[in-house]
Amino acid sequence: MKKIIDTFDTPLHHEQIRALYRHSPFMLLGVLGVMGFVGFFFWDSVDSQVLISWLGINLLLTAARVLLVKLFVRFQPKGRAVVKWGLFFALSSVLSGIIWGQIVFLFMDLDDVMSVLVVVLVITSISSASLFALSVFLPAFLGFGLPVLLPLVIRLINQPDNVITLMGYMIAVFVMGNVVFSFVVNRNVSESICLRFENLEMLKKFRAQKNIAEKANTDKSRFLAATSHDLRQPLHAMDLYLGALRNLLIDDEQIQLLDKGQQSSAVLNELLTALMDVSRLDAGDVIVDRSVVNIDALMQTICDECYEKAGQQGISLELRASNLQVDSDALMLGRILRNLINNACAHSAGSKILLKAEKVDEQVTVTVCDDGRGIPEEEQQQVFSEFYQLNNPERDRSKGLGLGLAIVKRLASLLHHDLQLESASGEGCCFKLCLPHVDVAENSQIETTDQLERDVSGLFVILVDDEAEIRSAMRTLLLQWGCELLVTDGLTALQQELATRKYPIPDVLLCDYRLRENLTGLDIVETMRHYFKVKIPALIISGDTDKAVEEKVIKQGCEILHKPVQPDVLRVAIHAIAGLRVTNP
Repeated sequence: MKKIIDTFDTPLHHEQIRALYRHSPFMLLGVLGVMGFVGFFFWDSVDSQVLISWLGINLLLTAARVLLVKLFVRFQPKGRAVVKWGLFFALSSVLSGIIWGQIVFLFMDLDDVMSVLVVVLVITSISSASLFALSVFLPAFLGFGLPVLLPLVIRLINQPDNVITLMGYMIAVFVMGNVVFSFVVNRNVSESICLRFENLEMLKKFRAQKNIAEKANTDKSRFLAATSHDLRQPLHAMDLYLGALRNLLIDDEQIQLLDKGQQSSAVLNELLTALMDVSRLDAGDVIVDRSVVNIDALMQTICDECYEKAGQQGISLELRASNLQVDSDALMLGRILRNLINNACAHSAGSKILLKAEKVDEQVTVTVCDDGRGIPEEEQQQVFSEFYQLNNPERDRSKGLGLGLAIVKRLASLLHHDLQLESASGEGCCFKLCLPHVDVAENSQIETTDQLERDVSGLFVILVDDEAEIRSAMRTLLLQWGCELLVTDGLTALQQELATRKYPIPDVLLCDYRLRENLTGLDIVETMRHYFKVKIPALIISGDTDKAVEEKVIKQGCEILHKPVQPDVLRVAIHAIAGLRVTNP
């Protein structure tokens, strides 16, 4: 018995047995129907006691088989136990086959043609029906089919009547055909099961690889976030020190050297920001915030920002107004247009850049054109790839990393804005962006930040940052601007200092976002507002570019700047929020 179980103790046979039990209810229901037909047809032609006994035994066995199926479904056996259940079913099939095979001897009258035909019809029909239900597990089919058919073949062949003998041989051929076909059916079912196993294994591997990829993506996002913060910290400190140093220099040559240092810092900041933008777009961390955008106001703002840079390259920047509104994300759309203009300034080698918007049907087409060297047709798809640059074989970092157009492509795809490039060698480039037109009476206003120097002298600023270098550089810069300061490295030190003497209400809270002891700058802001009972204007400086962080800061009524922060930008931000105190927040 153990050897038999070992023979069928394979995943394939386990699945065959499960399929056998799934198919059995329909076969057993058919058996009951055929039993009723046999009882009805032979009721008047055979001994009723024999017929009732046969029907009773068959009915009891069928009930036992139904119970077997229900128990299998209930207990859902696994492993070697499945084989035992399969052998129990095969044994019940043998018993059922023997009982059905007895009708050849109990009910068939060879002198009654109709009796012979009905028995032959019943036997061949029930064996054919069992072929499809039981061939999935060969012991079950062979255990039923052979005991049903062989008695009929033996009895018919041994008759003197040539017609009946011929019928016996024909049924013998039928038996062999059934056996062969059962093996074919079993093979097809086995192949199907094996294919399913392979698919399940592939699915398992796919899920494993998917989990690995998702974990890698999560790890990458965490790594980039940590790297971004860690890289921005020293860069932020360097910018602050350079800004403070400017106020101490009087020699023109020294100031020129400082300008070059600040330009290098600005390039490094742009490269870091571009790398982080690409990673965030690839990770799907960017959320689209659609609104009605006044395209004229947005383009004017961008041109104002880019006039100086274009002029330094000897390029004139022309804007053609249109008085149109579009449905888009103002920040993302602005980033697209800035990147296109900056790309033209850096790589076109032309003398003119045109920025215009015009309505075409129900769309607004925003066009950025230059009259530079153009892009060959075979290169036009490549320019949207990461780190791909034309006309920069020396990899001059002042011309960027080759990520500007890659970011443009991703942002346009995210916004569902069609982006087209028309260009040819020596004929300049023309980038076209198609936007949904919005017909509204009011123009959306695009807020701009005037980054001119503002006077912040005399403001009392509480500065909280856990990085010593940042605190030192910030203290130096703010003191040079004439601010009065209270500088600490965290909430505990700040509370201790406030307890030693009576400080006036600060004009501005200037806090790093991530602090020690799992605190954030928002915790400092909330505590200080509660302590002074005033909604003190607060500026959070963060190396984390996560959108969720920005939303938290804005929700708490604070402004946010991302590291590294240029000194002029910091001064403008402090000046802008100073004087916005609200009593009893």
